[in-house]
Amino acid sequence: FMYYTGKAYKLEINSFVDERRDPIKSSYAAVEFMQDLYDMYQDWILVIAAYNCGPGNVNKAIRRS
Repeated sequence: FMYYTGKAYKLEINSFVDERRDPIKSSYAAVEFMQDLYDMYQDWILVIAAYNCGPGNVNKAIRRS
């Protein structure tokens, strides 16, 4: 996760703790993120693309096409 995505999904990130490296907490956050992406796109291929490069880039590619 990028910093702001981790913060948006309630992962603690500071100079002492980075929960993005916790395999359990980050997995739950990733599942929640993918559920939100699926609610947005209703297509797993677009969800995977948005997970990899960000929903903003996917939205821009959809607008271009």
